[in-house]
Amino acid sequence: MRIAILHYSKPPVIGGVERVIGEQAAALRTQGHDVEICTRADWCVDGWEAVIVHNVFTMPFDLAWTKELIKLTRSRPDIRWINWVHDVRWSAQVPKAAHVAVSEHRRRDYAKVTKEPIHVIPNGCDSSAVLGLTDRVRDLKLEHEGLVLLQPTRFVRRKNIECGLRLLTELPEAVYLVTAAPDPHQKDGLKYFRELKGLAKELGVHRQVRFLGETKTLTDHDVRSLYHMSDLLFFPSIEEGYGLPLIEAALHGVPVFCSHIPAHREVAVGATFFKLTAEPKGLARKIKAHPGVKVRQQQRQMMVRLAWPRIVKEMLEPLLFSKG
Repeated sequence: MRIAILHYSKPPVIGGVERVIGEQAAALRTQGHDVEICTRADWCVDGWEAVIVHNVFTMPFDLAWTKELIKLTRSRPDIRWINWVHDVRWSAQVPKAAHVAVSEHRRRDYAKVTKEPIHVIPNGCDSSAVLGLTDRVRDLKLEHEGLVLLQPTRFVRRKNIECGLRLLTELPEAVYLVTAAPDPHQKDGLKYFRELKGLAKELGVHRQVRFLGETKTLTDHDVRSLYHMSDLLFFPSIEEGYGLPLIEAALHGVPVFCSHIPAHREVAVGATFFKLTAEPKGLARKIKAHPGVKVRQQQRQMMVRLAWPRIVKEMLEPLLFSKG
């Protein structure tokens, strides 16, 4: 479908609506549509099957253009007109269009203007771009997981990775991300890695644990992206001299669950400590009840809810192709 998206200005101009229309256009193109963003200066009515008008019908920054477009909605019924309402500051005339409000609050606001149906379609968000996720981490699709545990570590026995594997038996909705690759120059590290893979299979959690460095080394940018997408840092080391991931996680706002050892007590900020003898069931209960972990889960759920591809396919395209 040939689609024009209209607004008073367009990217690279910086603004909330400008970002929305840029991301909306990109998502529509991904679905195979031919899309162009236009302002009054480069707008021509001919050649379009659908026109999505953002705020021009309801924000009178150029009232002459607003009235001109409203007339076109009546004289050009061959075009599918979408009135995308972010704000309502002018309502003397209502276009002949399918009306979209960006929230239930805005729908109620615009319902004072027209008795016609008003569809609620939220503005999407390109979360990967906002967070600066690397392609490697974006492709993991962690936003679809129930719970994401992160342990940035090498394969050294004192890191106690087996503790995380046993914890997974009490968290069937979780994935456990371990960043390191086995070092071929450290025989025990390679042996330890093989033991961990065997234990994961024995415990029935091998599909939940991801040894991310096994096939390709992670970059520093990848690790930063993992912090953005994790619900908690799980750091069960038996012994440490410092514990840098505790600092990194705190700076990223990631809840920290770490073993109650001297270095961790000295370094960690706002962490939840647990004894090395802690039972997986009790530890899992504390993780699931932690308010910070719940917020992180909700943030990832929001990424799914506001993903532009989903919004375009499930909400916008049915409206574009509707005959009503």
